[in-house]
Amino acid sequence: MSVGVIGSGKFGLTLSKIISENGNKVTIFTRRDNEAKSINSSMKSLSGFVFDSNNVRATCAPKDLDDCKHIFITTPSHDFSKVVEKFIFEGDERVLITCTKGLEDRTSRLMSEILLDDFKHDENKLVVLSGPNLASEILNKETTATVLASKSKSVLEEVNNFLKTDYFIPYYSNDTSGVELAGALKNIYAIVSGYFNGMNVGQNTMGFLLTKSLEEMRLYSQSRGANLSTFLGLAGVGDFFSTALSPDSRNHQFGNYLSKGFSVEESLQRVGDIVEGLRTSKIVYKDCKRKNLNLKILKFLNDVYSRKEDYEGAKKLLISDKFQSDVSKD
Repeated sequence: MSVGVIGSGKFGLTLSKIISENGNKVTIFTRRDNEAKSINSSMKSLSGFVFDSNNVRATCAPKDLDDCKHIFITTPSHDFSKVVEKFIFEGDERVLITCTKGLEDRTSRLMSEILLDDFKHDENKLVVLSGPNLASEILNKETTATVLASKSKSVLEEVNNFLKTDYFIPYYSNDTSGVELAGALKNIYAIVSGYFNGMNVGQNTMGFLLTKSLEEMRLYSQSRGANLSTFLGLAGVGDFFSTALSPDSRNHQFGNYLSKGFSVEESLQRVGDIVEGLRTSKIVYKDCKRKNLNLKILKFLNDVYSRKEDYEGAKKLLISDKFQSDVSKD
């Protein structure tokens, strides 16, 4: 079976490695000609990523993925539409698996919604992949689970066969929007977690913060019609805690740098890679204003970006003068 992977970032290369080692031919699309040449000549990426299978090749030509019946999309959310339009056309019957965790800036749409609305893709041939999937740990063959969400059980079985190993274990769901929302939102609150971690708060405070962060994720997702039970699974609680507490998470690192007084630009430079949660937090904050939805942790984070809030504000963030219910039902 021939499988396409759009994107040669760490996660795209990790998926390519798994799929190829399961006996499938993989074509990786990269925008860097020297990356393609390196992979094709030495089975090694420019970042030092080594493939053990000869089933992998790389290309800079979108047409080279035309024969692939399944395509994994790992491109960042800010480039999603611009990149995808080179490969996908209206009425395309291939199975598309979106692995991108983010929202479209102008419309707040999920990547799956873009594929359905703009490219008129068949929802039964659309899969969302998300979960607690730190690429570095997958490469070390740490036992890892992921979630595949689609309306079609047969398509889920096909994609499961590409990915399942003794260390990478997919689970399935039919809640595509809930799984995708959870993956996008957890990046926001991983920044907040990194910020508080940088302040050296105790475990009681972190438990408090993470729980209320999950509540904000739930409230926003509820406003968009997601299945709330999804947030109790791997795509929700699982992905959130692995990202929020991991020093390897770019979003966590970014928040940590912000807590040290570095600006947004300085913090991004120190992380040295894309921080999806930064962009997503601004998009969700604007959407919450339109919905008249008051999420105070999210507001605090956006105020940190503009330096309206700092360490002192963080200490007051979780304190309320009101005697409140533990779990909000709104």
